[in-house]
Amino acid sequence: MQYFLTLAALAPAALAQTYYGCYTEIPARALTGSSLIDYDNMTIADCETHCTGFDLWGLEYGGECYCGDALAQGSFPAFSTDCTMPCPGDATATEVCGGPNRLSLYGTAETAPAIVPYPHDPAVTATQYEGCWTEVSGARALAGASGFSLTDMTVGGCGGYCRDSGFTWFGLEYSAECYCGAGLDANSTLALEADCAMACSGEPTEVCGGSDRLSVYQWV
Repeated sequence: MQYFLTLAALAPAALAQTYYGCYTEIPARALTGSSLIDYDNMTIADCETHCTGFDLWGLEYGGECYCGDALAQGSFPAFSTDCTMPCPGDATATEVCGGPNRLSLYGTAETAPAIVPYPHDPAVTATQYEGCWTEVSGARALAGASGFSLTDMTVGGCGGYCRDSGFTWFGLEYSAECYCGAGLDANSTLALEADCAMACSGEPTEVCGGSDRLSVYQWV
């Protein structure tokens, strides 16, 4: 089952391009072609011009531009609210240039690039609800990757984010929080189902945990 996160539209650059959304960065770089750093004057158009000849380009941390023809393994769609840093060279103050370890990704094709998520052993194909569980004091019940979105959080979005991050367990908390892990912390306990009653910020018909409570799922 494939999930897609809701992606926010940004101001278009001057040249022909398609905005694919906010994507995760990886330690070795999601785009491994040319790069340009300018924390004072970067714009979307500047990055696109610099990356002429490449199929993809992404802006990160306000002033970083990276080019490439394909995404490296481990880069995949993130929550749109992860990309909120303004482009310093944009006089209109409407352009967004990624975020910390997040790329505002553009390209020449109309369709988004293929992603290569981290592998799972065994392969996972569906989700299974495991109940409402308590958060852990001073730590996290699910201590892997995490995401946050006041506007886009859904069960499917969190599940896809955690699966592509290499985790098979995921939990949603306080309407807008997503946590991933290899399993629940031993100090997390099963709570009353009524404790998980907060609507997901991106889909009000779905439940995304509660205060210090996680709606927990597992990929199986």
